[in-house]
Amino acid sequence: MANPKQIIEVVYSVFADNNLSRILPLLDEEIVLYSSDYGPTGSEYHGRSGFLTLMSRLYTICENLSVQSLIYFTPDDDQHQDLIMTTGFFEGKLMVDNELAIMPFVHAWKVKAERVVELRAFYWDSAKLLNRIQQGNNGSNLPPNGQHSSSNGVQ
Repeated sequence: MANPKQIIEVVYSVFADNNLSRILPLLDEEIVLYSSDYGPTGSEYHGRSGFLTLMSRLYTICENLSVQSLIYFTPDDDQHQDLIMTTGFFEGKLMVDNELAIMPFVHAWKVKAERVVELRAFYWDSAKLLNRIQQGNNGSNLPPNGQHSSSNGVQ
């Protein structure tokens, strides 16, 4: 029986081998993924197909992705053993300028019955990254401040 940390380690290991098929059995069929609107893949994704959509968006922005300096935080109480926070850096080559990109992140994971049921992804330094993407995509639909519009039209 795998603990939540072991399950999440497998998910992160896919960045080294690009084998998404190893992750899919670890994801609940109804998984919900929230990616900050201030990050490069900002949206809400549902199910395993949503996970694949999120990953394909990441791979169109960056190649040779790897996870660096991964740190895990787990709750001390027994009531929240299904929650894990992680922080680290994604590192890869940004496709628009073929330069190294270092993308700090914080992820909040929820694991139940040995399956990931929820992931909330937050990014630091998103404005700098989105500015690079916008500059590389001359005529991008991102607003001048480099931030995505929220889904309800409020900026």
